[in-house]
Amino acid sequence: MNSDRRKFLKRLATGAAAVSLAPSLLSGYTEGKAKGKYNATYPRLEFDVAVVGAGPGGVPAAIAAARQGAKVVLIEEDSMPGGAPVDMFVTFICGGPRVGIFREMIQHLNQYHTIGGKPVESFGEQGYDGKNHWWMPESYAQTIYHMLEQEPNITLMCGAMVVDTLVKENGNRNKVEGVVITRNGEYQEIGAKMTIDATGNGFVAASAGCEYMYGSEAKSDLNEHVGMDEADGKVQPCTWMMISNRIKRNAILPVDKFIGSSTVEDNLDHWVTVPDIPDMIRRDAGIYLHWGKTVYCDDTRDPQKLAEAQRKALVKLRHNMQMLHEAGYGVYLAPKLGVRECRRVKGEYILTSNDIAQGVFPDDTVAHAHYGFDVWGMKIPEELKGTQPYGIPYRSLIPLNTEGLVTAGRIISSSRIAHSSVRVQPICANIGEAAGVAAALAVKHNTNSRGIDVKKLQAILRNNGLFSAFEQ
Repeated sequence: MNSDRRKFLKRLATGAAAVSLAPSLLSGYTEGKAKGKYNATYPRLEFDVAVVGAGPGGVPAAIAAARQGAKVVLIEEDSMPGGAPVDMFVTFICGGPRVGIFREMIQHLNQYHTIGGKPVESFGEQGYDGKNHWWMPESYAQTIYHMLEQEPNITLMCGAMVVDTLVKENGNRNKVEGVVITRNGEYQEIGAKMTIDATGNGFVAASAGCEYMYGSEAKSDLNEHVGMDEADGKVQPCTWMMISNRIKRNAILPVDKFIGSSTVEDNLDHWVTVPDIPDMIRRDAGIYLHWGKTVYCDDTRDPQKLAEAQRKALVKLRHNMQMLHEAGYGVYLAPKLGVRECRRVKGEYILTSNDIAQGVFPDDTVAHAHYGFDVWGMKIPEELKGTQPYGIPYRSLIPLNTEGLVTAGRIISSSRIAHSSVRVQPICANIGEAAGVAAALAVKHNTNSRGIDVKKLQAILRNNGLFSAFEQ
C-alpha cells in the first residue's frame, strides 16, 4: 500500500534525524509532495522495470534491461525520446569511452545521419576520430526510435509527466514500487518491480524520500583536494544552445563578430575561430552548432526559476541572433535551456574528485569513464584538467535507505567536482546500461538492487563490450 501523508512526513523526519554529513551536502525534501491516494481513471499497469527519463542515461537503461528479458516501460515527459540532444541541442559529444549501447547509437548516426550526407570513413570502430562531430537533434530522435523499435520488451510512453512515486515502507528501507504519471489530465499508476531514475534532475528519487546533494560543497566535506573552501550551494550555469543554417546564397558566418559564443563545425578538428575564416569560406559548411549564452539559475529544481533563467539567456542572445540573420543565417533555438547540474542522489558511496584524479577502478566498477573536470564557473588547477580513465562503482547507483530504485546518468552519488566529469553523455549512457542490466537481474532473481551478484553483473557488462576500452 502507498504511504499516506502522515507516513510520508514521518519518513522525512526520520531521514533528517539520520543525517551525518555536513549540512552543505544535503538538501531538504521541500519539493516532495505528500503521498496520497489517486483517483486513477486509467488502470494500473505492471512492468518488471520502469525507466523514467528517455535521455542519454534512460534509453540505454531501458534497452539493456529489455535485452536481459525484462518487461520495460520507458517514460518520457517530452513529446519524443532523446533528452539533452533533442530538447537542449547538446548534440556534440564530449568524453568517453564510447562503448556498448552508446556506441551502437553513434555508429547508426554516422551511418545514416551525418550532416555531410555520407558516413565519415575515419569514424572507426571506437566511434571517435579526433574530430568534432555533431548531428541534428531530430537525427538523434530518429536513431533512438530505430533502436527502441528493435526491442519488443519496451513500451514507450511520451508526454507522460511523473508526479509521484509509489513507495511502501519496508523496515529500515522504503521500497519504491513504481511511479504515478498524468495521462490526458488523469492519474495512472505504473507498477514496477524495479524503477530506474534517469530523469537528469533526480525527481523520482527525491519524491521517494531519498537524500540528495545539491550545489557545491566545501572540499573539506568529502576530503577532496580540489574545490571550494566554503560551500555556496550553487550549481553550474545553464547554456542555451542553438543551430545556425545558411539561408542566403554565399552567406558567410560572421565569426569575428560573435560575442561569448563557441561555434562547432562538423568534421573539423577544432572549434571555429576568427583565424579560420578563410578556410571556413573554402569549406563552405553552411551549418553550425553554437553554445549560445550562459546564465546562472537560482535553483534548477524550480520550473519558475528555470523559466526566468531562460528569459535572461534570450535577452543576451538577441544581439547574436540579429547579427546572424543580417549575415544570411537562420537560427534555431533549442526548446529547452541546457541544464548541467541538478540533484545528486546520495548513495552507498559518494564518488569524489580524488577517485577520478587517481584513476580508481573500484572492485564494484560497473561503468568506465574518461573526461576531465569541467565545472563551468569554477577554476580548476591546470594539472587536474586532464584526468585518467576511472570506474563508476555500483554503490554510487544505489540510493541510501531505499530499495527498488537505481539511479542512472548524471544524478548518481558524486561530489559536485566529480559530477562535472560524470555528466557527459557517453558516461551517462554507460551508467544507464549498467543500471538497466542490474535492474533486470534483480527482477530475474527475485531480489533487490543490493541482492544481485555484482560479479555476474560485471560479467554481462563485459560481454556487452562496456569494459572494452579500459579493461584492467
